[in-house]
Amino acid sequence: MNIFDILNSKLLYILVALGLLIIFLICVMFFLRAKKRAKELGIADEKVKATIKSSLVFSIVPSIAVIIGLITLSPLLGIPWPWFRLSVVGSLPYELTAADLAVKGLGYQDLATYQASADPSAIGTIMFTMTISILGGMIFNIFFLEKYHKKVSGVGTKSSPFRELALSVLTFGMVTVFFPIEFLKSKTHATVAITSILVTLILGQISKKYKIDWLADFIMSFALIIGMAAGVFFEGVL
Repeated sequence: MNIFDILNSKLLYILVALGLLIIFLICVMFFLRAKKRAKELGIADEKVKATIKSSLVFSIVPSIAVIIGLITLSPLLGIPWPWFRLSVVGSLPYELTAADLAVKGLGYQDLATYQASADPSAIGTIMFTMTISILGGMIFNIFFLEKYHKKVSGVGTKSSPFRELALSVLTFGMVTVFFPIEFLKSKTHATVAITSILVTLILGQISKKYKIDWLADFIMSFALIIGMAAGVFFEGVL
């Protein structure tokens, strides 16, 4: 049996659809509760409708990043599982890293090597790793989020050079871990990275110079789209 016979099976589609249906119903429940609470607080219907409309509009472009993630993961892990992971709690960098670590733990060099082996017995391990690893954040939130949020909010009310430095160092540390690995893989990886950086810088400057506040929220989405288009172009050229 081919691994994609399992990863794209009807059973997995059905299970994923049921899981997403439950999540959708939870969203509807909270939406209705929020509308009821807004009425209790005396918020005008016009203001509630305007908030709903703006939320819908501003949800479109960020969702493009999720679609891009699905397109990226589908050739590696099929359609239903990445669809479920990215729709619930997950992101493209995390899912790729977790899946890659899972196959390496099983003795394969990377996901491509695993695909070539056509070994279906590792699928459960990959899914389990991708799911269990991200639960740490949710478990942390259950027990510590309220206390952590209060401390962070308190720090934010005061001018703290250390806070700014710590956040900058954290961001820089994350970049230095992931960026060189991808940048040095090939010429295409390098050119895509450079293109994405240029897009980010240019759009950031446009947002500041012309005071286009909404653009700042969508810079990452535009960088992803243009970066992927550049990847297709440079793959053919280089």
